[in-house]
Parts: sequence; structure tokens; C-alpha cells
Amino acid sequence: MKRTSSSAIRESNRSSVVEMLRRHGAMTRADLAAATGLSRATISSLLTQLSTAGMITEHRPPTEGGTGRPSALVSLDRTAGLAIAVDIGVRHVAVAVGDLSRRVLAERWVPLPHGHSADAGIATVLDCIDQTTAEADARRDQIMGAAISIAAPVPRTERRLAVPGVLPGWNSAALASAVGERWDVPVAVENDANAGALGESTFGVLAGAPSLVYVKLASRVGLGCVLEGSLYRGGGGFAGELGHITVDLDGERCWCGLRGCLELYAGGDGLLRRLDRAGARVEDIADLVRRAHDGDAAVLRAVADGARMLAVGLSSVALLLNPSAIVIGGELAELGELLLGPIRQQLAEIPFGPPTEVVRSTLGDRASMVGALALVLTESRRFGDRSGSVAPSA
Repeated sequence: MKRTSSSAIRESNRSSVVEMLRRHGAMTRADLAAATGLSRATISSLLTQLSTAGMITEHRPPTEGGTGRPSALVSLDRTAGLAIAVDIGVRHVAVAVGDLSRRVLAERWVPLPHGHSADAGIATVLDCIDQTTAEADARRDQIMGAAISIAAPVPRTERRLAVPGVLPGWNSAALASAVGERWDVPVAVENDANAGALGESTFGVLAGAPSLVYVKLASRVGLGCVLEGSLYRGGGGFAGELGHITVDLDGERCWCGLRGCLELYAGGDGLLRRLDRAGARVEDIADLVRRAHDGDAAVLRAVADGARMLAVGLSSVALLLNPSAIVIGGELAELGELLLGPIRQQLAEIPFGPPTEVVRSTLGDRASMVGALALVLTESRRFGDRSGSVAPSA
């Protein structure tokens, strides 16, 4: 009985160490001891065990001025498990493979036509996964799970899309089932803005921030929230539909059925439609961004109107959630201060506490993809790693 109890305690301690490394990517031994509440001697013993099994690596970062050597950082080795990430956008499919130290080992991007079909898309995804896992030299037994980021609302309790019209045909669990069956792993499906928020909090310029809001401004407008270190999805999984708050009660009808939705004014497709009606022929979002920076008067007026409405919407978000920061991502983030300036100005008028920090994403169009990776890497309850195969020492 005593031996079984001792083994169970050691296994629990090992799980705590691995959980911290999965959550933070790399940590010093002292930080591991502080985070887990275990003694340094226990941490040392457990790390020796994991190192012998090839599950961790340890390296000392380069010295950056000052005196003394920096403490060595411990991280999980790829032997402990790999993750597959899939990002399905309105006009692309992207796939990546990463390890538990948060390294992206390989990634692949394939452009698709607007309104691409599910059948062709699923075949493209599976082909990309095969190519990307081969490039990463990933064995089947190393893959511990996959996460799919998709540009549509995703219910908490289902893997089908809540609004099939966003991506026609992508309205079932077919993709998740296909990936899961081919690799024999659990698969999660997540909204792209939620995945982007997780990507920013894990890999971005504000990685580790206790709470942040990520706003994805591309063809449409989406928002993801990380609150107290965890992704907030809401009761049914639909939290963050910023693009569908009403900014004009008498406005035109949105594809969602509501009137005067924010994304009709601040989303890429909405901006292009409004410019077209004004007689300004703009090819796509990239052309819109170029012409805005070149000083095109019609484009600048449309961008200013959209930025103003977005700023008002985000002011309400800041008042409700009080996030540490708001990160602006997506294709329209390339507008830079033309977009961020009005948002900062509006948030500065909030009288409660210091203004919320507003920054542009450094992850660019990779935010949702690396966020899908982060979902697998950090959620150990859904995606078990291979460190559990290490037998506890006597």
C-alpha cells in the first residue's frame, strides 16, 4: 500500500511539472518549483527521470549584457508529443506541426477561391497535413491531437458550424472526422478569432498577458477573449461576435439577418461594397490597404468611418471586460495608425483606470494557425502527451 501511494504521488508530481511546461513552454528549475509548490530536490529528480526518457531538453539562453550566467531553461522535447494545426479561412487553408516547446516545425499555406467547397477543401487539408507532417518528420505515434481553426461561429457542444452560410458546405463534422480517423487522434474545432486570441496570448508580443482581446479584421470582423489566462467562449460558444453588434439601427441587413452590423462598416467585404457603391473600384483588401496608404480620398473616408465605428464598439468591450490589452490582427491591421489611432483615441476617453493598451499583432495572418497549435499544446485534459509513458522510479 505504501509503495502504491508513493508511486501515485510521484506520478501526480510528474504530471504537475509537465502541465507547467505545456502551459508556459520553457521554465527555469526555480520557476518550476515555485509554480508547482514542489521542492527543488523533487524537481531535480523528476527532470532527471524525464531527461533519461528523452522527454525534455535543457538549454541556457545567451547572456544579454550584465554579469553572471542566465539560468537554464527546461522545455519538453518533441518526443513528448506533436500537434497538428489547421486554419481554414475564407480564401486559404494553412497547416502546421508543432511540438510542446512551442516550436513550429513545419507549415504550409494554400490559397483557395472565395466560397471554396467543403469537398475540395477537405481533400486539400488532408493533403497538406500529409506533406507538413512529412516535412516535420513526424511519426504517427508522436501526434497527440489536432485543432482546426475555422472562420465561422462554432457551438461549444457541436463540431458543425452554427452558420453554414459563412463557409458554404462546411456544416458538419466531416473535416474533424477525416483528420481524426486518418491520424487516430482527438480533434477540436475552434472559431478563428478565438484561436487568434489564444495564439496571441501564447506566441504573440503580449504572450503571458493575463487577459487580452484579439480582434480579427479581415473579410469579416471577429473577436476572441483570453480572460485570466483561459479562452472565454461563452455559454454556447458564441462569445466575441463583435462584427454583429448593431451600430446603425436603420442600417442595411447583414448576411446574419440583423441590421446595421459593425462588420458591414469595418469588415473588409463591407468596406469594399461601400466603396463600390460610391464609384471607387477597389480590387480587394490588399488594394484597399495600398490605396489608403497612398492617400486615396475615397478609401480614406471609408476607412475613417469604419475605424470610428470599430472604436466605439471596442470602447464598450473595454468597459465590459477591462482587458490588459487589445490586439488588432487580420489583413486590415496593415492599415496601421489609420485604424489604431482612432481606437486609442476613443479608449483614452474611458474614465476608469489607465487606457487599455492597443497593439498591432506581430503574428499577422499566422495568429489563428498558431493559436490552433496552442490549443493542443496547452489543453492537457483533451490532448494527452507521451510523458505518461515514463514509468515512475521506485
